[in-house]
Amino acid sequence: MLEIREIENIIDHIHDNHPVFNVPKEQAICELLTSFEDLCSLSVMSSVLNPASLNKITDYMDALNMALQWVEQRCESNDFGNEQLKISETRYEQCVDLLIQYAYPYSVICSGYISFSRKRLSAIIDDNIVTFNLNKDNNSSWSDILREYSESSLIDLMEQMNPVKIVKANELLKQNIKIENDMLCYQLSDSIIDPFKEVACEHWNITSTLPKSWKFDLFTLKEYKEVWIWLATLCYIHFFSCFSIKDALVRIRNSIIIQPKDNIVDYISSMSGLTKKCVETIINYIIFEPSKKNAEIMYQPIVELKNHMLIIAPILIMGSKPERNLLAVISSNGDKEYSKEVNDLEGLMIQELEEAVLGKENIKIVKNKKLGECLPDIDFAILDKTSNALLLCELKWFAAADSAKEVYAKEDEITHGCEQMESIMSYAMSDKKHFFNQVFGDEDGESTDLFCCVIAKHNIRTRNKYVPVIDLKRIIELFSKNLLGNVFHIIRNHEYEIDLPQDAEITYQEVKYDKFIFRIPAICFGNEW
Repeated sequence: MLEIREIENIIDHIHDNHPVFNVPKEQAICELLTSFEDLCSLSVMSSVLNPASLNKITDYMDALNMALQWVEQRCESNDFGNEQLKISETRYEQCVDLLIQYAYPYSVICSGYISFSRKRLSAIIDDNIVTFNLNKDNNSSWSDILREYSESSLIDLMEQMNPVKIVKANELLKQNIKIENDMLCYQLSDSIIDPFKEVACEHWNITSTLPKSWKFDLFTLKEYKEVWIWLATLCYIHFFSCFSIKDALVRIRNSIIIQPKDNIVDYISSMSGLTKKCVETIINYIIFEPSKKNAEIMYQPIVELKNHMLIIAPILIMGSKPERNLLAVISSNGDKEYSKEVNDLEGLMIQELEEAVLGKENIKIVKNKKLGECLPDIDFAILDKTSNALLLCELKWFAAADSAKEVYAKEDEITHGCEQMESIMSYAMSDKKHFFNQVFGDEDGESTDLFCCVIAKHNIRTRNKYVPVIDLKRIIELFSKNLLGNVFHIIRNHEYEIDLPQDAEITYQEVKYDKFIFRIPAICFGNEW
């Protein structure tokens, strides 16, 4: 019987000889983006009758990202002409095959192997069936998976936007579309641009969570917002224009935006009032870097060819959370201003916690309390005299996790937070009277019950036997509905996990790949699978 790592080595090479890789690198990238965009547009069309079809888009994004990684590894960097931008039916079918039959299942299997490598899953092999299982001490993962699902659903995003506004804007757009030499052409006037810009603004506002005053090393959040909104406006217009094309191959060939970089920069600069230099800086920042470790096309959704033509698959912009995606790039680039801003956000977390306990009687709150050079600070502490208990909190702010790799890349920060709380607890318990005097000044504390937790904005699937790790949103919800003493009991006993909805079932996602079948723990909602 094959071992788990032997199976991994086999599946790592199943795609090697796929015909998609038999062309120059830039051609393969363009064709994959084109095929991906068309698959997504078909899902949007299907969502009219079945809204759950939109969830396919997330799967296609994962598949595209994996396929682009393979292209970077396997294709030659030869030049190619503009004629090769016109994808053939055969190449379209090959790209769709790579995305659906190879890249997507492989991306799912990778998440299982990553979790296995991090000892979060165990594996059982029965002939050619590999079953991954959650370890017994990792049951809290279900709660975090449920929260991540609720925060990333494209269905929820589309439902929050104004469909009537989109329909009206699209009806006006149809009157200004024509096809010349199989090329999509549309005339843009204020009457067409304005309603789509409103949709783009609404998209930004729905997903926005950061302070408007934020700035980074090269640009401000306000400047980035302006660039993104005008880029998204263009993407919405182009995406809905393609629905008017009756010929399937012509629609496919026009599905992506292909424009010289200068044209895109000039357009956004003229519409936003930002300087061309500022616009180009931001555009460059979100240009896909395939050679970068853990590159993600969702975070850098623009592809630049050697001739400075830009390729944009509109759905990568339309289906995004722009602030969250920007932060992923910013943090990976070591932006100094970003580090300062994250500290500010942890300050905002303290404000949210304070507001949540506002009005509760007989309590004392301590914030950012220094204990000494060799000890971490106490971020936040609540002393409840009614229940005679003290909760010490370490705060961690994260952008929402988007993949298994990203989850585990951030896990060490949570683990570090737990270790900090353990050191503070050890210090406090060694001399409670001294500790309470140091922290509160006039409190004895000898008989006070003392415990701790880590509170994380967008908690990731972190386990710790001794220190509870709880999501900020969840603890605020508990504070709003319970007495402090009851909340303390819930946290201490790890009883804060979210219950599964009635239509949800813990099961396995079964993925067939070559001669193997992989079973990966998952939550099924209703008739989703």
